[in-house]
Amino acid sequence: MSSQEDINKYTSVNLDDYNNCLGVLEHEHTVDGLSAQIRMHYIKLDGNGRPMVKALAKMLYTYIIDYCIAARNRPELLTAQQSAKLIKQARDLFRHPDITDESPDKTGEAGELLLYFLIEAVLNAPQVVSKMELKTNHKDEVKGSDGIHARFNQDTGLVDFFFGESKIYKESSSAIADAIKSIDQFHDIEMYQHEFTMVTKHFKYADEKIRGAISDLIIHGEPGPDVCINHACLIGYDFKGFDSLTNKGAPDEVLKEFLDAFLKDGSRLTKLIQKRFNEFDNKHIKFDVFFLPFPSVVEFRNAFNAALD
Repeated sequence: MSSQEDINKYTSVNLDDYNNCLGVLEHEHTVDGLSAQIRMHYIKLDGNGRPMVKALAKMLYTYIIDYCIAARNRPELLTAQQSAKLIKQARDLFRHPDITDESPDKTGEAGELLLYFLIEAVLNAPQVVSKMELKTNHKDEVKGSDGIHARFNQDTGLVDFFFGESKIYKESSSAIADAIKSIDQFHDIEMYQHEFTMVTKHFKYADEKIRGAISDLIIHGEPGPDVCINHACLIGYDFKGFDSLTNKGAPDEVLKEFLDAFLKDGSRLTKLIQKRFNEFDNKHIKFDVFFLPFPSVVEFRNAFNAALD
């Protein structure tokens, strides 16, 4: 096994946490003109037929050390005191804005953490740079993508780099439009060169052999012959389908009612993103698009901030 293949072992997300809070809907929605995998995920419902938003937010909070603090900067086995210190350090890196429909959170840090969680759990691609840790002020916004991940792809023999883009808005159309616009700008200004440099300079793990193997794949800031550039997008939005749930049947009946509505909405979402992809210039880039409906994105963000506090 080559050193670059070893990168996959660094995923930190426990799949039990994923399976406890999130589900995936099988579907046949596709887009044309470029390689894009549509992934329809949903927050699981509790026994009363309500989405487990607070449980998801509290679960994500348990990953703030893994997300924020590079593994090379912390002991492999933490004492209770070290853990408490790192939790405080990680919490202090987040903004804590008051969020309402009239004053939405434009930083999107809760969504960025959720995207990190999905990339690791679903795509099996560990985070390779802890961008939050590089902020000089907790009020700063992280520049570039919303996350840098990498994995060795057993099928292609290539190392897939995933640059994250998280947009969690009230309106799905606005989230999709802004996500594709941001990715277009990412390539127009060749931001990926800066991101690749970050991988070389701020590689998250202490293993110098793997760091060297991953760094050697990057040639003067450009992807080498063994690198594939991907974008992983999270599109979160307010879904009216939650409002129409009867909540009077058995839990499996309520879930089916919701999934039927979500599947139908998937057609609308796919048409919206197809329109944006038609205008996207860099069609050689590969995409994984996570659609995730919320009863209220404001509720989710506030639940995460409550967990932080």
